[in-house]
Amino acid sequence: MPRPDPVGRVIAGRYRLVRSVGAGGMGRVWLAHDTELACDVALKEIAVPAEVSEQELNARIARARGEARHSARLRSNPHVVTVYDTVVDGGLPWIVMEYVPGAKDLEAVVRESGPLSPDDTAELGLALLDALSAGHQLGILHRDVKPSNVLLTAPDPQGPHPVRVGRVLLTDYGISLQKDVGEPRLTTAAGFIGTPGFLAPERARGSEPTPASDLFSLGATLYFAVEGRSPFDRNSTVGTLAALLTDDPTPPSRAGSLAPVLLKLLAKDPAHRLSADDAASLLNQLTNEPTRTPTRTVTDLPRTIRQSSTPQAPPPPPQPKPSLGLPPRKTRRIITLTAAGTLIVGIGVWAAVRGFNEPHKPSPQASPGSVMPYGETVGLTKELHSGDCVNAVWATQKFKGLPNLGITNCTGDYAHDGQVLNTAPASTLNDAQKNGDSQCKMLLADIVNAMADARSYALPPSQQGWDNGLHNTACLIFNKAVQLGGNAGKFRKFGEYDGIDVSAIGDCWTSKQSGTVLAQCSTPHDGQTAGFVKTPDAMTYKTATTNLSTLCQNKYGTYVRGNYGVAGNITDKDSWKAGFRYVQCDLVDVNGKSLTSSVITAPPSTQPSPG
Repeated sequence: MPRPDPVGRVIAGRYRLVRSVGAGGMGRVWLAHDTELACDVALKEIAVPAEVSEQELNARIARARGEARHSARLRSNPHVVTVYDTVVDGGLPWIVMEYVPGAKDLEAVVRESGPLSPDDTAELGLALLDALSAGHQLGILHRDVKPSNVLLTAPDPQGPHPVRVGRVLLTDYGISLQKDVGEPRLTTAAGFIGTPGFLAPERARGSEPTPASDLFSLGATLYFAVEGRSPFDRNSTVGTLAALLTDDPTPPSRAGSLAPVLLKLLAKDPAHRLSADDAASLLNQLTNEPTRTPTRTVTDLPRTIRQSSTPQAPPPPPQPKPSLGLPPRKTRRIITLTAAGTLIVGIGVWAAVRGFNEPHKPSPQASPGSVMPYGETVGLTKELHSGDCVNAVWATQKFKGLPNLGITNCTGDYAHDGQVLNTAPASTLNDAQKNGDSQCKMLLADIVNAMADARSYALPPSQQGWDNGLHNTACLIFNKAVQLGGNAGKFRKFGEYDGIDVSAIGDCWTSKQSGTVLAQCSTPHDGQTAGFVKTPDAMTYKTATTNLSTLCQNKYGTYVRGNYGVAGNITDKDSWKAGFRYVQCDLVDVNGKSLTSSVITAPPSTQPSPG
């Protein structure tokens, strides 16, 4: 029996849920009405898995209370979202916070409207420095400064700078740490909590967080604000972490006189990093310069993120295709993480370090009068087109009912939940809603059957969408157990990332120093995907890993002839635990030589596009 719609539910006997205003990896945020004080508040619902141990549940409740406690100590600061209370309802934690009408997080602002000007970024930096410094003086470290944790409002048209960003607020002290007060450390399986691309390098090596670590993350966040990307952007989480530890930040191209401040904040050695006072002094000098660069508001920035001068991120690091049981052949190095958070180099199974992925937040709630082509639950304010990638929050369980969706980038450091691969035209709204699912299944049958764990999903228009000219159903593809690590089907390009979560039967791949990527089958390549083996439910990850070739030869042994053999490839352990229990079977040359033609034929709809 489906769960009732949570809208209208009263939390802790006091807070009535009005609508969802955002969601992310840590939970969902609701607009709620405080029935006791007759005012609006924001209510943060802490994400708790359906099957969770009592120990983990207690840890999440403690985490919510810690966030409330730390934020409450900073409630007098104008640049920190005020937290009023923490409550437990139905055994689950909720945080009662200040509701900021019209606020958008910095990540969404840049994604939707383009980078900020250097002047606006400098003022943004001063506001965030003020918030961080106030916390540091109380011994509170934020530990997760990043664009999605920075809220911006539109400027006050009557203010002294009517064309600039309005209010700036730092939020989410959920993983903050107050030292020397006996608080438990909150960690993940990787040994630390943080976001790749905005994490200080010393923390990636497992060192204790310090105020200097927060300042590095601030520098990366300001870099993102003015450049539209992180200073260490790569095409995979592991690649980003490797660049964080070993590479200099990509030279900023839009920052102007702000660039030296950013680079000094991004010094890899904490001892050489700018202090908060020095950073504030330099930013103040920039904001007080007599000649200023023209600035733009949050709402009228041009609708683009990518600039022609933006350097293309290099391909991801190698994703190995093991050939256990076959004669030795060329190996591919991978970078993975030890439990202490230290990067090491090794050879073995494909490791995507999924634990670091944090989906982009769904699209902001539409303003009154906005068209919602798929309805209020979905929350989108524009039509989906073929190729669009989305993140999804399902109200009950995956694929049940309508999800709350947000459009996100199809490539980059973060995985996404689904992608629109086609659209199905409809003659009437009833036709779209009644027959869209069967049409999408037919349109996406080839790619669904060619991938390991994919399924189609049909999203028909709402009445409002139909009345405003949307006369087709969006046909999306999702993996049943895990996210998509990149483009799928025909939207992939040769030279793009190749991993089990987006691979399809017939794919040809090659391993370069920069990574394992899709290749044209007519050119020399290292292997071709024959298919996938679903492992028995009772099989352990260790057993599967040590029997890759046997599992593949049992199903695809007919390909073992002449110089051809089959090699097994398995996903990372976190994806295995999540239910992605497949072994990818690849056709290779037993002598380690390149293949020069396609042996396995795949439908045209599954083939990558040149690029």
